[in-house]
Amino acid sequence: MASVLFDSIIYRDSWGTKEMRQIFDEKQMLQRWLDIEVALAEVEADLGIIPKEAAIEFKKKANVDLLDMEFMQKKYEETGHSLMPLLNNFKDICDNELGEYVHWGPTTQDIADTGMVMALNEAVQIIWRDIIDLEDSLMKLALKHKLTLMAGRTHGQQAQPTTFGVKVAVWLREVSRHIQRLEESMNRLLVINLCGGVGNYASFKGKGIYIEKNVAEKLGLSISDAPWHTARDRFAEFGHLLSMIGTTCGKIGNEVYELQKTEIGELIEPNAPGQIGSSTMPHKRNPEIAEALNGLSKVSRHLSSLISECMLVEHERDGAAWKPEWIAIPQICLVTGTILEKIKFMVEGLGVDESRMKENLGLLKGLILSERVMLALAEKLGKLKAHGIVHDIAMRFHNEGLDFKEGLKCRSEVAENFSDEEIDHLLDASTYIGQSEEIVDRAIQITEIERSKRGTNQRITIKNL
Repeated sequence: MASVLFDSIIYRDSWGTKEMRQIFDEKQMLQRWLDIEVALAEVEADLGIIPKEAAIEFKKKANVDLLDMEFMQKKYEETGHSLMPLLNNFKDICDNELGEYVHWGPTTQDIADTGMVMALNEAVQIIWRDIIDLEDSLMKLALKHKLTLMAGRTHGQQAQPTTFGVKVAVWLREVSRHIQRLEESMNRLLVINLCGGVGNYASFKGKGIYIEKNVAEKLGLSISDAPWHTARDRFAEFGHLLSMIGTTCGKIGNEVYELQKTEIGELIEPNAPGQIGSSTMPHKRNPEIAEALNGLSKVSRHLSSLISECMLVEHERDGAAWKPEWIAIPQICLVTGTILEKIKFMVEGLGVDESRMKENLGLLKGLILSERVMLALAEKLGKLKAHGIVHDIAMRFHNEGLDFKEGLKCRSEVAENFSDEEIDHLLDASTYIGQSEEIVDRAIQITEIERSKRGTNQRITIKNL
């Protein structure tokens, strides 16, 4: 049975998607390591460093299904070494003792780091696909509701009118900026590490930089500006980026959670068929997705912190620094994949109760327009004096239940400057939403321009490889 939720048969889909789990599956990791050794052997064989027959044999036998997992597990217990069990097993698979030429020159971390980068190249494609889809869904939602009136809230309290479209436009542009960050970071992230024991290519007979470049091309990776055994900023940056993506989604989830509360009831997340809210209260329709987004984003942030810890490295290599990445990086990718899957489903099926939004907008009986009234009165009396008058009336609303509109009419300073019709207009929320429509249109226009520049390619790639 699984000892962690990521591998639980029952709960694993709440913590990671199937396609993301497959990327970080143990056999996939071993296959990537074999692929690196094959690519290295082919380049070295072309240079005459190892026999061509060895490279041919490696390519023929580099299949994870030919490995003996039980043998490798026992060898690891015996040696305590991360890579030697694989190398010994692979050597035994190869004929004519050609396996003796495997792993000629690199160090274990070269293979592990490059294998992790290859895994991230696959994981990024899923993240890229899903975040692009999320951006598209948010564009449609913002456009649909750019004039949908609702109460804007600050410090948890109703503040002044806005539209739901503006709220979604803010989400949209935050997501779009993450897409830009993701694209910009690929040349820094998808980089081979193949430089030998202390990072100076000493074991490659003066051909190390050439070998690294050509192996990188075979693996579809970029080359490094310097060996990075001890420079873990690439992974830390990626971890922070996934944490930011997760936190943005967690924030959106929390907003849906808040606006879905019974007393507010402005939004409702979609319910999956057969979903049950409570084991004891049959009437409950709990915000399962919104809660999950918030919770998973917390996990994402803490995993990112662990990846950052790995930046503190001693000398030319330090296993205490980089091996925790083996836990944190796959898990943050799994969590991010789940977050994006959940938020896409939530946004695409999000219910918006426009009538409830309008009803809630009237809860303060016009008081939510106090700024507008104050600014209009300020043009007659001055800002500070107008603020004091409107504040006094507002406090009577809170303390005595005085109707705000009647309170305004009863004050001579207001009555002398505004007719009843003018006061009614000032208290019409639909005419005080600023440039909400323009905000949404601008956000969508900018996003569409960015999307057109990305083209129709559904993959994110290294530029200028």
